[in-house]
Amino acid sequence: MEATTTMVSASGLRARITIYRRKETENELEEKTFTYQPERTVWAEIVPTSGRTAPLEGAVERAEITHRVRLRISACPVIERGMYFTFRRQRYDVLYGYPIYNRRGWLELYCRLVVEDSVPGI
Repeated sequence: MEATTTMVSASGLRARITIYRRKETENELEEKTFTYQPERTVWAEIVPTSGRTAPLEGAVERAEITHRVRLRISACPVIERGMYFTFRRQRYDVLYGYPIYNRRGWLELYCRLVVEDSVPGI
């Protein structure tokens, strides 16, 4: 039997995402704080992989959806804890990522999208 692999190609990169990184800054009191700043906007492929819901107080429901995001390594050469990206006004928190070893030059990130009560305009 042949092993099936998902082909990664540039034509599948249809989502324009903006990557945000945490930057250390100083506030008025000269204390160290962290702010998120956009680093770059790149093309990616976003595929939902799993999801779950949980009820919250006040008749609100929370949905947590995990997505697999594929992009070129050159688009995001360093993966850091606390980074996130946005797509269609939604925030995707990066959980972890690793290179696709059988496809040189490609990276997979696993991200979490948390939606409470309703989905913003898609």
